[in-house]
Amino acid sequence: MNKLSKKAFTLIELLVVIAIIGILSGLIVISMSGATNSANDAKRKANVDAIRKALVIYGTLNGMVYPIQAIQCNIGPVGTTNRCTVLATALSELLPTLPVDPVSGYYAYISNGTDFTVSAILSNANFYSSSSTSGFTSAMGTSCYSILNSGKSTGSGIYWINPAGTPFQVYCDMTTSGGGWTLILCNPGPASTWNSTNIYSLNATSPSISTAYSILNRADSIKSNISGNLQYRIDAVSLGRWGGVWQAPFTNTFIGTTMVNNATNIQQYDTWTIDTTPASTSALSNVMPWISSAFLLTTYGGAGNWYGTMATSTAGYSPAPYISPEMPNPGIIWYWVK
Repeated sequence: MNKLSKKAFTLIELLVVIAIIGILSGLIVISMSGATNSANDAKRKANVDAIRKALVIYGTLNGMVYPIQAIQCNIGPVGTTNRCTVLATALSELLPTLPVDPVSGYYAYISNGTDFTVSAILSNANFYSSSSTSGFTSAMGTSCYSILNSGKSTGSGIYWINPAGTPFQVYCDMTTSGGGWTLILCNPGPASTWNSTNIYSLNATSPSISTAYSILNRADSIKSNISGNLQYRIDAVSLGRWGGVWQAPFTNTFIGTTMVNNATNIQQYDTWTIDTTPASTSALSNVMPWISSAFLLTTYGGAGNWYGTMATSTAGYSPAPYISPEMPNPGIIWYWVK
């Protein structure tokens, strides 16, 4: 009788089969992941739009005034410490249970009372927002300046940026001095707010133009190279007042601890004298703001008076010795980067 011959798989054939299975498995995982992301993004957009619809109804019933939230708050599950209670209380009848993100649980809400924005991060690192006028999807920029230049600006307010691989929210001024300014410090006082540690980072997840805030430690990653220079802006009392716009070499740092006198004023707000002899500082000077162990954030030149200071832990000023004699105590100071 003839014997039946048996043929076994060779090692190479086995490896090829295993490789094919691995590739197919990977494609299946990628496909499932993509489907999951798409579903989550669709849910995020629907939830944000649902919150917007409730807010529009709320505004219609309340003279087009919306729940005021000066600092961005996070809409999250009931019982969490960062729940946006202002919004939840206002919408309790219209939207008894605020929708939550299918993964993180949170959306962001900001409103000045006359308009609002609700935002969610999508899986591709873009964000979806609904405002008092419409819903829109915007690309996440590396700074407010890049968002403005991309044509994605929707006016001044809270935006997501991603300059170094980790998205975070910032306040953007899209109108003053050409727009595209990222807020890196707000100082409404008092002096007891500040110290040598939090001058670099304070309330970093809650950008605000009215309460104490600092992201100085992120400013170097946000700055834009504009013809070899960076640009920064300082104003006080109100935006676009009592200060100006400066440029300095792009290699300068926003967290320097020594005085560097190489900035140039390119726009001035109001009438006061820029101190060009910082050895006897009596106002803001052409010294790029630096971190002094004695005075914290300042354009002080190292001798004489220490006006030209933007944030200090020394009491007796509101909020810091600023411009003498015209505006020694402005009440609030802002610092921006483009």
